[in-house]
Amino acid sequence: MSLLTKPTHTRVTLLVVVMFLAIAAFQAAATMIFPALPTIAADLRASQSDISLSQSLFFAVGGLAAASLPLSDRVGRRAMLLVVIILGIVGSVLIATTSVLPLYNVGRWMQAPGVIALPLAFLILREHVSDERYSVILGWLSALNLGATGVDGIVGGWVTDTIGYSGIFWIAAALGVLGFAGVLLVVPQGDGKRKGVVDWPGLVVLGVAMLCISIGLGQAGSEGWSSPRTLGLLIVGFVLLVMFILVERTVKHPIITVRHLASREVFAVPIVCLFGMAGFLSVFSILAPFWLQLPTEAGGGGLSATIYALLTVPGTIVSFFLAPICGVIARRAGWWPVLFTGVVISLFTLIGMTLSLRSTVATLIFFGLLSAVFGGVAITAANGLGVLRSPKESSAFLPGINAIMFSFGSSFGSALVGSLIAKPSLESFVMAFAVAVALMLIAFAFVVLMPRRSGTSDTNAAVNV
Repeated sequence: MSLLTKPTHTRVTLLVVVMFLAIAAFQAAATMIFPALPTIAADLRASQSDISLSQSLFFAVGGLAAASLPLSDRVGRRAMLLVVIILGIVGSVLIATTSVLPLYNVGRWMQAPGVIALPLAFLILREHVSDERYSVILGWLSALNLGATGVDGIVGGWVTDTIGYSGIFWIAAALGVLGFAGVLLVVPQGDGKRKGVVDWPGLVVLGVAMLCISIGLGQAGSEGWSSPRTLGLLIVGFVLLVMFILVERTVKHPIITVRHLASREVFAVPIVCLFGMAGFLSVFSILAPFWLQLPTEAGGGGLSATIYALLTVPGTIVSFFLAPICGVIARRAGWWPVLFTGVVISLFTLIGMTLSLRSTVATLIFFGLLSAVFGGVAITAANGLGVLRSPKESSAFLPGINAIMFSFGSSFGSALVGSLIAKPSLESFVMAFAVAVALMLIAFAFVVLMPRRSGTSDTNAAVNV
């Protein structure tokens, strides 16, 4: 029985706290490990390309889980959230107790579905929170989505340098247990539940497609872009994506209702998420930690995991406070201006990082600005537009697509830059950062192409398409 029987102020606050815990359980495993990645590679005797591929597959599996978000309209938000939390707990325990790369990857795949904790939280809160409070709460939750409290990086770096990276996953498991108990007690049963069937053909085709693309990109650095295996995987992946679209047009209860994407007002949002996240996460999760912790004799910053984490905290703290401020701004101006501002600043910040890699100080300054603006502004706005521009008959549609694109963008970006730094050097990192710039530029182009609506309709209304 749920404790949230009536949407009083106290009970809504309790619900928000529980949603924070549910998201934090995933984010601890997803973002706290960024300072630890070089150490994880060394301990598992894995190359940078191996870890980049591992991260890419983690995000790809998360994207597949995100593709199933519309199923929450049928099975219930609460039930779906409980399942992904349990998977995350088991995955964290597995990683914390293994010392081999294959089992580490299995654990990561089990954690990956936790990516949908954020959109599920948005949908649950949408049913219990007033429009006035919702935008601000959405901002806070969006900030947490990238571990943007500043604490996760410090803890992750310190734990790695003291007791080992396995401690990070014990923390994630503990947060998962707290989140599970909170959801079980607080979130009402049957939230958002409707009748329907699972689109298994669509899930299978999409999953295989994204795994083929992620593996193809991830191994390009070691086997070469022209190798038959790399080209074969990429071609199969893209052919399967086309098949997925055809499948979705024929099944009765598709994961993605293709006709909704005919609206430029709708499809531009997930495209921005795809390329924006590819540019941002390729830097946030791969390029920055590896470059700034690369030994100075090899041209890198020579930082330890703890020092790296401490120096990146200011940007994440600013991000955490920018997100709710953006929610307040969006109540008056709408989410589109917020998204435009976040993507433009992120684009110029990435250009600055690419041109300043020889200076560790300048790189850290640009990285802090990127973390603050993309994490606190652009992602918050994209999440806001996803909820409010979703078709009325399927409130989970656009948040689900956005979650897919966030994950697949992260997978795509991580695999792509990982293949470029298989042989670490200043030149290879400059090229990888330049690719991140190009990805963010594509995101900016789709922001410009996105129809701008009035502030009122982009703050408290859904789209009917």
